[in-house]
Amino acid sequence: MKISFCISKTKIVIIAAVIILTSFVILGSADGAIPGSESDPIVTLSFVEKKIDQIKYYIDSTTEGLKNEVMKYSGSMEEYKALIDKKDAEIQDLKQKVESALTFKVVQMKKGQILLAGEGSEIIIRSGKTTAVYGKNGGLSDITAAKDLQSGEAIVLNHMLISSREDGRGVKAEGDAFLIIKGGYILK
Repeated sequence: MKISFCISKTKIVIIAAVIILTSFVILGSADGAIPGSESDPIVTLSFVEKKIDQIKYYIDSTTEGLKNEVMKYSGSMEEYKALIDKKDAEIQDLKQKVESALTFKVVQMKKGQILLAGEGSEIIIRSGKTTAVYGKNGGLSDITAAKDLQSGEAIVLNHMLISSREDGRGVKAEGDAFLIIKGGYILK
């Protein structure tokens, strides 16, 4: 048995064209992305320059924003520095008060001067003649003699005196005198 095929020239041309077109499609997709497609776009110089300008604008605006933030904090830094300086001065003042409250200081009084003691001040008359000054709410406590001193009463040398309040109580020098004091005082 013999099979005969009758193929015309037209059929051969059509088959060859289909094979050629199929090979182009297969070879084109095997080669990669199609130029101009979304995966391989064609880029022009104007497109690149536009993108560069957009990036420059983004960088400039971000830099400007950061610069403004830095300037905002720069002003705050000046305020904080002034606040810190003020607090440092307060600390130094408190330090001096604590030191004066914890250590005895030698005070020389001239005749007629009055020393007004601060609250909790401790006084010891070392030399000279002195009398007690009565405050609004009482006088100095003579701890050594275990009594309260009255206004104008002579103070015995080397006795420990304590001022319980800052209300005008203190010591008056009837002649030149030396005393030691721990705590706050005002010398008039």
